[in-house]
Amino acid sequence: MVVYWDLVLLFNFLTDYLLLYCTAHLSGFGIRRGRIALGAFAGAAYAVVQLLFPKSVLLMLAVLVLMGALTFFGTGRAIRMTLLFAALACAFGGGVLLIGQMFGTTRQLARGVMFAELPWKVFFAAAVLSYLLLGFVFRGSAQHTDSELASVTIFYHGASVSLTLLRDTGNTLTDPQTGVGIPVVSEGALRRILSAEEVRCLPQIAYCCVGTQQGHLPVFYCDELQCDGVSLGARPIAVSVNMLGGGRYVGLWCEGR
Repeated sequence: MVVYWDLVLLFNFLTDYLLLYCTAHLSGFGIRRGRIALGAFAGAAYAVVQLLFPKSVLLMLAVLVLMGALTFFGTGRAIRMTLLFAALACAFGGGVLLIGQMFGTTRQLARGVMFAELPWKVFFAAAVLSYLLLGFVFRGSAQHTDSELASVTIFYHGASVSLTLLRDTGNTLTDPQTGVGIPVVSEGALRRILSAEEVRCLPQIAYCCVGTQQGHLPVFYCDELQCDGVSLGARPIAVSVNMLGGGRYVGLWCEGR
């Protein structure tokens, strides 16, 4: 049986990219797509290696750790997100097999590698189903009503990131000069537009909350802030080094003017 390594590489790259993207989506972090692609390439390269050498559980675990490090390092939750990726991979594999059985066209190739003689329509059907579930069910909408969540898009230096924030009446942080409310967003969710080095160089604003009488948060002015499709112009955004929301949302929206 002839196995084309380039098609193995392409198929596994697309699969791993989808799974890593889904992991970031579920976790609420704005991971740069370049980092997702790098992690996916590592997984695809491993699939090609498996065509040439016997399977090794230790090598598989090492590649899993490498993919997690390449994609999620710097979020503060790399280990948990890597475990979530592994769980999604198992679930997605089962979904592909189920859809393939419905089409009656799955085929298992040498050394246990499931490959692209599995029809592309099976892969894309599973991919579209995953995207629909993530977009409409599992990104916090199952945990909160629409009135409790704010869909926010932040534009900064030519880049943008779309996030889900919780409307928190307890967030009274405001700009002392203009009086506008300042949303607070987890640092990891802003990675697409703001690096860790840039965050360390930001000016800070004083705040207080339960358990903290006096603290400081880095703050920056975005070029434009959109909330639920409405442009609010340039606004200050506070950055929290801690993750907010546990994946259901990635920050706190302030209802101030």
